Amino acid sequence: MILRLLLVLSLLCPAARAATPAEAPAPSVLVTTIAVKSGAIPRSVTVYGTIGPGPGATDTLTLAYAGIVTKVDVVPGEAVHRGEALAVIGTAPATQAAYAQAEAAVRAAAQTLMHTRALVAAHLATTIQLAQAQQAETSAIAARNALRLDGAARPTATLTAPYDGVIAAVAAAPGASLQPGAPLITLLRTHALVATVGLDPSQAHQVHPGDHVAITPFATPAGRALRGRVIAIGAMVNPASGLVDATISMPATGYLVGESVTAEIDIGTARGVIVPRDAALPDGKHFQIWQIAAGHAHPVAVRIIARTASSAVVAGKLDPALPIVVTGNYQLQPGIAVRVTH
Repeated sequence: MILRLLLVLSLLCPAARAATPAEAPAPSVLVTTIAVKSGAIPRSVTVYGTIGPGPGATDTLTLAYAGIVTKVDVVPGEAVHRGEALAVIGTAPATQAAYAQAEAAVRAAAQTLMHTRALVAAHLATTIQLAQAQQAETSAIAARNALRLDGAARPTATLTAPYDGVIAAVAAAPGASLQPGAPLITLLRTHALVATVGLDPSQAHQVHPGDHVAITPFATPAGRALRGRVIAIGAMVNPASGLVDATISMPATGYLVGESVTAEIDIGTARGVIVPRDAALPDGKHFQIWQIAAGHAHPVAVRIIARTASSAVVAGKLDPALPIVVTGNYQLQPGIAVRVTH
C-alpha cells in the first residue's frame, strides 16, 4: 500500500523528481582560451618629474666694476636671444674717477718715458732708468685698458644676453648700486635643461644611465613624446619626496622650464609566456592562471615579469600543451567543469 502511494506521488510531481540530487546537472563555466605562447615585450618604468636646469645650465651675469642700475629690460621667465639687451648700467662716479686717474697715469708715464730717453741720449740717465720708465708706461696702459674693457670709459653700458636662454632671476632693480662681482641677472641655457624625475627605490636598480626615455610634458598633445636619455641616477633617497632622483636629457625645444612631465624609461625586454593582462588574476600575494585539462579548470601559480596596457609576461609551471583561460576565469574554481567557446 505504501509503495503504491509513493508511485502515485512521483507521477503527480515530476518537477520534484527532476530536482533530486542524483539527477541535477553538474555546474560548468563558459570560457575562452588561448594556446601557451612564449615571447618578449618591452619593459618600461613610468615616472613623473619637472623640467629644470641641468649641470652648467645657469650663468650669473655680474659687473666687473662698481655701477648703478639705470634700466632693467627683462623679467624672470622671459625668453631672450643672444645679443638682446637685458639692462643698462651707469658707471659709478668712483669708477669714472678711477678711469680718469688711469688716463692721467698713462699720460704721465708717457711723458716720463720721453724725458728719460732724452736723458739717456745726453748720457745723463742709465739704460736701467729707461727700462723702468718703459715698464711704468706699460703698467699704466694695462691698468687703463682693463678699466676700459670693463666699461669704465663709458658713462653707461648695455648688458646683453651672451646666448639664447631664459631669465631665471633678476637680482637688482633700477637705481640699485652694484659693487664689482655683485649678481645682476641669472640666465638659463635653453639647450642645457633636463628633466628630474623620481624613481621608487624598488625601481631604481632597474634603470641605468643611457636608457632611452619617452618624455611627455603635460602641455604637449598626446602622441608627441620627446626623446631623451637617462644621464644620472641618485645614490640616495630624496628626503623631501621619498624617491630616488634621476636626471634625463632633454631636446633643445618643445617644453617649458618648470613644466611637469611624464617619463617612460625603456629598461629592456621581458621574456616568458605572453598572456592577456586580465588572464593573470591576483591570488593573495601571488597571481594565478587557469589551464584546462580533460574539460576541467586547474589553477597554476605564476609571477608577473612585466606588463603593458594589454599584455603580461608571466613565469610559472605552465603546461605548454594545455590551453590558458582568458575570459570567464573569474568564475572558476579548482576542478570545475568548463565549456570552451571560440
